[in-house]
Amino acid sequence: MVTLTIDGREISVPKGTLIIRAAEQLGVYVPRFCDHPLLDPLGACRQCLVEIEGQLKPLTACTTPVGDGMVVKTQATSDIAREGQDGVLEMLLINHPLDCPMCDKGGECPLQDQALAYGPGGSRYIDPKRRFTKPVPISPLVKLDRERCVLCARCTRFASEISGDPFIELFERGALEQVAIFEDEPYQSEFSGNVIQICPVGALTSSTFRFRARPFDMTTTPSTCNRCASGCSIAVQERRGQISRVLARLDAGANDEWICDKGRFGYAYSQKPERITEPMVRKDDAFVAVSWAEALTTIAEHAGGSAAVLASGQLLDEDAYALSRFARTVLGTNDVDAFARPTSDEETDMLAALPRTATAGYGDIDRADVVVVAGTDLQQDAPIVFLRVRKNQRRRGLRVIEIGPRRSALSRSGAEWIACAPGGEAGLLLALVSALEERAQTGLDPMTRAAAGDAAANDVVASAGADLERVRALAATLTEAGDHAVLLAGEQLATVPGAQSLAWNAMVATGGRFGWVPRKAGARGAVWAGLHPDLLPAGRRVADSGDRAATSEIWGAEVPATPGRDAAAILQGARSTGTLYLFGADPVADHPDADRARRALDDAPFVVAVDMLMTESVRRAHVILPALPAYERSGTLTGWDGVARPVRAAMPPAGIAQTDLEVLQGLALALERPFPATPEAVRREMLAFARAAEPARAVGAPRPAAAARGDVLAIRVTKLLDDGAMMTGAEQLRAAARGPVIEVSPGLARSRDIGDGTVVRVASASGEVRARARVNPGLAEGVVAVPAGIDWIDARGLFGGASVVGVSIDPSGDPLVLGVEG
Repeated sequence: MVTLTIDGREISVPKGTLIIRAAEQLGVYVPRFCDHPLLDPLGACRQCLVEIEGQLKPLTACTTPVGDGMVVKTQATSDIAREGQDGVLEMLLINHPLDCPMCDKGGECPLQDQALAYGPGGSRYIDPKRRFTKPVPISPLVKLDRERCVLCARCTRFASEISGDPFIELFERGALEQVAIFEDEPYQSEFSGNVIQICPVGALTSSTFRFRARPFDMTTTPSTCNRCASGCSIAVQERRGQISRVLARLDAGANDEWICDKGRFGYAYSQKPERITEPMVRKDDAFVAVSWAEALTTIAEHAGGSAAVLASGQLLDEDAYALSRFARTVLGTNDVDAFARPTSDEETDMLAALPRTATAGYGDIDRADVVVVAGTDLQQDAPIVFLRVRKNQRRRGLRVIEIGPRRSALSRSGAEWIACAPGGEAGLLLALVSALEERAQTGLDPMTRAAAGDAAANDVVASAGADLERVRALAATLTEAGDHAVLLAGEQLATVPGAQSLAWNAMVATGGRFGWVPRKAGARGAVWAGLHPDLLPAGRRVADSGDRAATSEIWGAEVPATPGRDAAAILQGARSTGTLYLFGADPVADHPDADRARRALDDAPFVVAVDMLMTESVRRAHVILPALPAYERSGTLTGWDGVARPVRAAMPPAGIAQTDLEVLQGLALALERPFPATPEAVRREMLAFARAAEPARAVGAPRPAAAARGDVLAIRVTKLLDDGAMMTGAEQLRAAARGPVIEVSPGLARSRDIGDGTVVRVASASGEVRARARVNPGLAEGVVAVPAGIDWIDARGLFGGASVVGVSIDPSGDPLVLGVEG
């Protein structure tokens, strides 16, 4: 600790603390523009000048560390500091336009505030101010007013230090220095909106917010983002019944002070005029608006026979729990699923263990010595988890190792890559647990040890095509790191038989932490709630009589004893299902086979859809009930780390839409079945299921599968900015998405005479796609990566429900039609 005096008050702070931070601890505010606690010190603006006894001139508080016995005087007690700050403000205002009444930053502008609080009362400058062409669109989302810029370099430091997308830079020198982008290269980043929020003046403004509102004219509601599983703290700002903007809130336990562009700009779907705001019933092949009473009565009249429920992975925790309870106690079925893709017994074992296991979180990443990433592209699946990993890479040298056929953006900040063939993750992980066994690692469970020693294991390992020496080195690294090792596994890992359980059990054996990183915001909450055909709330199993009895005691109703059908089986048997309920689910868009999903919904005797938007699936329903987005309802949302964070309603409900819980209560009443009558009653039941987290235990380890075979193999890659229904209306956000391309490994590209920008045709036995190619050295050889969730590419037809498929690839020769390309 170092003891110093600031404005006559003594304080002790850790060695290395900057003066500006020490002053903050005393409640002394030193004016600043370039300083930001999450960015490296720079001292660009010189606004934070302070006087230090023994120094010949003022020093910047944002770059000067404290010293023992140091005596600091800020503008509150020093004429030198005050005059220096006056001079800096006068210089900044020489060319700064005095357009505060029309500037988007007006009312929340540090320059405006500090000019009033600390600046001179007038200006001595009488010459014309400098002018630039404005605004300059540096991306579809961000516009630049160069004459307002104070050259604080916050934006350029964020781009290079935080997001790793250095497309925005300071150009020229002296009086000509200005923020700019490279010619013909827009500022493309999944995090570009953060530079708008941290800009201390109105130089960087939002295309979606410009000239629409003022800070003092909006109501701000703290909440949690529901666009992915990161669990970001946000502030939703509303004006006259419309969301004006969404900002990041400071939360050191999750998103620091950053959010991705999808969370910041993707709210337009919630206030589109075509939103479903009242119940509708199909009559003579047309939907007719009806009252809630008529809609519920219609459902009750058709509710005889069996029922099944398909749910979205976006539900809030309370809605997910209530839906799970509704299916079991009101409908009497375990045919309920929140996963559009097929699940396996192996994954079910892992999902059952999640709710009762202490899994990895943000703090574990901060403490880790090594992070292994498998089955996920963090930047696209969980952007804020990506930023947390990258921050630790950069600031303290965290070692990051990716395993799989494709490396991600983490490679730009030094992540290592152990490549394997598509579908070879199981073989690679099998080699890992074999290496752990060779190191006399006694923590391996018997099933995993048996799998590693199986006679067929060598073939599985060989098919992976991984560098076994590097895999053995990884085993040594994990053993040495112990509980300072983290493995982050995405949902893609579950598509490779044996991979997920091997990853889980390897971390159990070494004492490390396993983190499940799903794409959907409510996926972890859905697992806890039991929105799964084999699971009940809190990881209890349908097939376990003790778990059923304990659940029945809480619910006061019997739980069906037969495990249910997953989403694929429900759609397959839709014709014999009396009533099919869709709670935010869109099978036509999400099911691996869109045509089968269409046929299933057309064949189903009666379909009830609870949704906000008229998707293709909803159009096939018989009754439509309006639902609410997270901006219009309150509850909790459990992130990837298992932490439930509060969601608060920022807007009144649109029309007569209701929360999912209210819909379920109305349905239960119409069906004359008992059900909790209030949100408080639901939460009391949820608390009855809660129990303390246990240490991780090994899960069942099935026989791992060999990697796929073929001269050219295609894999699917997910995109943050896809064509999902919740991107509806966010036109600037869609325009800012990186152009979807088919990635091709270098050797394959050379053999087919394919270069960057070449239009290629990729064909499989079940379909084909065409798009521009990009040669990606971060792909295993002989691999092409096709983006999923992009309508005009339609990768589902290419894969036919598989995760890896053999394909042919050749230059197409036909140019893509402009506009169709996206």
